[in-house]
Amino acid sequence: MKILFHICCSNCALYPVKLSREEGHDFAGFWYNPNIHPQEEYQSRLDSLKRLSDMWRVEVIYNADYKPEEYFEVIKSPNFPLQCFAATGAQPLFQRGGHTPLSPLDRGEIPPLPRGGNGGVIPPSPERCKSCYLLRLEKTAERAHEEGFDAFSTTLLISPYQDFEQIINTGRRLADKYNVDFYLKDFRQHFREALKLAKELGLYRQKYCGCIFSKQEREHGKMTNSKAQISN
Repeated sequence: MKILFHICCSNCALYPVKLSREEGHDFAGFWYNPNIHPQEEYQSRLDSLKRLSDMWRVEVIYNADYKPEEYFEVIKSPNFPLQCFAATGAQPLFQRGGHTPLSPLDRGEIPPLPRGGNGGVIPPSPERCKSCYLLRLEKTAERAHEEGFDAFSTTLLISPYQDFEQIINTGRRLADKYNVDFYLKDFRQHFREALKLAKELGLYRQKYCGCIFSKQEREHGKMTNSKAQISN
């Protein structure tokens, strides 16, 4: 079976590539991740995938132009109104009435964004992750249909930190929409092995999921832990 795998990063691609080949499938990767922030992080993950592609001779289709505005557009919702920024004093991600990112976004210098109040400036994790899955998987399903693949899938299925059931539900809906199968396999048992192998291969290993919100959540968690240690 010819499968187009959305690839979120080189680390998560390792076992999907390995196991798919062992099962006799024709694996091809698809890079489309406008959620990754900042651009330096995006480039590090992209370069690491290109390195893996060269080492393991993995075919990859690259949608590589950095367009974070495509991610921010899909996570906007009633829980993410732009006018909330005016009330909180936070810098908006977009100019009102358009989708052009402001310079702090381009530079990766957006300050911590406020939470809660009037529905919240930052969409809650389940909601924004659901939108992010849909954005990337739909682009993959569409490309799989256009290129004549038998199925599409995603390397996100290896991560125990992702919403496995939501990914499956999204994939199945898109399979019906684009008339291409969604290849489902639970790779999560291989997650730790993949991290070890990535280290052995010298691949870039990121420290957060990818979006600016996950980056800030990680940094906030580190600060909280540091304060707790000091207080103890």
